Amino acid sequence: MKRWLPTGIAVLVLAGLWLIYSGPGGPDAEKDQEEPLFPGVRAQDVSQLVLREKGKVSLELKKTGNGWEFVRPRPLPVDREAVDAWVSSFVDLKNAEPVEKERPDDVAPFGLKDPEMSLTAVLKDGKTLRLDVGSRIPVEGGNYVTTGDQAPVLKLDAMQAEGLRKRALDLMEKRPVPLDSEKVTAVRAEWKGEKLSAEKKGDQWKLTAGKNRFDPERIAGWLDHLTYLQTEELAVEGKSLAKKEPVLSLTVKWKGKERTYVGIRHKDRIWIMERGGKWAWSFEEKRIGEWMRQVEKEPKKE
Repeated sequence: MKRWLPTGIAVLVLAGLWLIYSGPGGPDAEKDQEEPLFPGVRAQDVSQLVLREKGKVSLELKKTGNGWEFVRPRPLPVDREAVDAWVSSFVDLKNAEPVEKERPDDVAPFGLKDPEMSLTAVLKDGKTLRLDVGSRIPVEGGNYVTTGDQAPVLKLDAMQAEGLRKRALDLMEKRPVPLDSEKVTAVRAEWKGEKLSAEKKGDQWKLTAGKNRFDPERIAGWLDHLTYLQTEELAVEGKSLAKKEPVLSLTVKWKGKERTYVGIRHKDRIWIMERGGKWAWSFEEKRIGEWMRQVEKEPKKE
């Protein structure tokens, strides 16, 4: 009998843990409490999003056969991952608690008569979802929201509500050179009369031009920084700059492919675009100069 006592105690302990975690207050119960605001709606069901701020449309994106596209404020290159995340944050809203069982006659005290922000999603089947975001809730935080003119007033936590507020720049592709730098096998660059040309042999870069000025051991990091170079302004269509003489030229090769980017000086800025590409991204000239200096040799100490 004593021989089975430790085993029996272990079984009782495991049973107790199972009851704790599967019963009220356990993880399963917490999962059950997550009530979606738009049940059954998936991110892939959304075909259009319109954001209004103080009654005026500030953003509009529409899904076409080529993916998401900007409609307003104007056509722009799209960061598809950022837009997908935005759509998901909308359809995945949850745990909005009702303020009252029925909608009050006057929603002005909740900031919902003329909401500060309103987001409308059009689904593939033509149905429309709407979320109006009103005043901040004093003390406990969050925002008053509603899903339509006849819907009840709800309380939504501030993190979810503010996550819906986006600018065009937040959803725009901000990188002019979105490539995998590790796959690049050759590079040529020219900036202010200085020329660099290099090829990758195995894991090592070998310079074929610019040996006196540039450091081959810095090329990998220099290319990494190029792929992370992001603008802080809205892009413009490149055709408006295409006829200007470039001050920067950069050609990269990988797996038999080749792509050339140019930098155009316009209005005290350097606009980088792929040659023949649709969009151009703006940067301070100082920033481009700093990027080019990253591949230069360390000055010799006297």
